[in-house]
Amino acid sequence: MPSKIKIEIRAELRDSQGKLIKRFPWKKANSLLKQFLQALAVQLSQVAQTIKGTDNSDNSTSPQSSMLQVNAGAGIITWGMLIGTGTTAVTMTDYKLAALVTANIAHGAATFAVENPDVSTWRLAMSRVFTNNTGASLGIREVALYTDMAAYAAMVCLERTLYSVDVPNGVAVTLTYRITVSL
Repeated sequence: MPSKIKIEIRAELRDSQGKLIKRFPWKKANSLLKQFLQALAVQLSQVAQTIKGTDNSDNSTSPQSSMLQVNAGAGIITWGMLIGTGTTAVTMTDYKLAALVTANIAHGAATFAVENPDVSTWRLAMSRVFTNNTGASLGIREVALYTDMAAYAAMVCLERTLYSVDVPNGVAVTLTYRITVSL
């Protein structure tokens, strides 16, 4: 049986007491971008490549431990899983969110879980909580994974997905990416 890789995303809304308001179904992610494959190639081959940063600069990169890191801590708004309001269609050459949103949004720490739901399936779940403190409803329309390639002082967008969820003021949304590999 051929192996399969599936990337999905979903959201959960919780009130200020942590009570679940709504859980959205899993949706296929638009997916990994050119920069993801370039970063993976650098790590696997141990050979440098030029990778476009979120500031549209070209960065000559060599293997490093932080090349695929998206484990941003609480309060970090420049990398990790990030949100935006842009609706521009995703293309392989995207290098950033169309309209990054950081003002009046509390960014929680990234969490990770490796799961083994059956004998031929393994998956990685990556989550981050965003709390809307804007004073109005927030229309999230895109989600991305930015890595902090610290050795090059560059942020690189690895994945961008159009994903629509409206978050009322004072409500927290947990966004979860799930990468599943099955045989």
